[in-house]
Amino acid sequence: MTNLSKENQNLKIGVLGSGQLGQMMCLEALPLGYDFYCYSPDEDSPSEKAGARASIGFYEDLSSLKTFLSKIDVLSFEFENIPKSTLEYLESQTKQIQIFPPPRALVIAQDRYLEKTHFRKLGFRTADFFHLTKDTAKFEIAITFPWIIKTLRFGYDGKGQLKVKDENEYKNFLDKAFVSGNEEYLVEEVIPFQKEISIILTRFQNGEIVCYGAVENEHKNHILDLSIYPARIPASLNLEATEMASKLAETLGYVGTMGVEFFLKENHIYLNEFAPRPHNTGHFTQDCQSFSQFHLHVSAITGNFPPTDVRPRPTLMKNILGNEYKESLAIARSLLKDDRYQLHLYGKREAKIGRKMGHINFKGNLEEVNPLFHDL
Repeated sequence: MTNLSKENQNLKIGVLGSGQLGQMMCLEALPLGYDFYCYSPDEDSPSEKAGARASIGFYEDLSSLKTFLSKIDVLSFEFENIPKSTLEYLESQTKQIQIFPPPRALVIAQDRYLEKTHFRKLGFRTADFFHLTKDTAKFEIAITFPWIIKTLRFGYDGKGQLKVKDENEYKNFLDKAFVSGNEEYLVEEVIPFQKEISIILTRFQNGEIVCYGAVENEHKNHILDLSIYPARIPASLNLEATEMASKLAETLGYVGTMGVEFFLKENHIYLNEFAPRPHNTGHFTQDCQSFSQFHLHVSAITGNFPPTDVRPRPTLMKNILGNEYKESLAIARSLLKDDRYQLHLYGKREAKIGRKMGHINFKGNLEEVNPLFHDL
């Protein structure tokens, strides 16, 4: 158990967003004695079902948001796509309330151009990129095809992305790209990577960092399908990725848990993106026989100390989507006859194709898993 100082035991935690990440934060916070609040436009949310005290309101409604802030002692996020104007307002409130991570970390994370530019300033290798606007569309783009063209903000799980293989496809894209004239995109080099990995780390208020090491990730249709811990990569690359993620957290003045994604190509690491919150690829930590990413996040934002020993054991995580959900749920429940499997459902009201409905963890190595696990 992480040390809990007496003055921090009764803090009221608030989170912007009310989805499954907030739900899993709440499930760690309540047993530690914290009251947990969430704010979002959504009713009957996963967080509320877990015991969070919900306030319903739009992120742009600063009056309602101010009322929400008056109820809590520390604010965090389970969702980074908060309007920039709201983040600027929160930045102005940091003397009145503790906010972790700092709002500027979300400003950078939600803008793909700012994010990639920040990485480059730190000396990290990334895909080549170009900021495409109505004004810059007249310039030649010195990036070899194929490209990925991404909306600058508010994309996830492959949404807001288009692969462009040649000049003709690019011209077709431009014909429809600037309906309002204010649209912005990031044109990005396609990296033919061998593996995708992520680093889940937690930075505490005293500057200490706790990191699990690299996780190996596999996707289907641009959505995370399987996470394998530990990643099957050389120790030198594991260390390099960990050091890069730690440096990024330090430059942001980050407090809390974050996920950092990388591509591996020919023993080179390319930094792809980061998420300023607990991350889907870190869900294995709930059953890795050590501290979960959500426990560490709650400990960090409430001013407690890092644990002295974090030793995760091999664990797999498989996402359960809304596709053929009844069949997947039946398979998942059949696996629970083996106590190495642990099912985590989010309580979402409607199963939709591509929607993350839950996940299942397996305490063990990939070669030990039941073949039915792959059918989910």
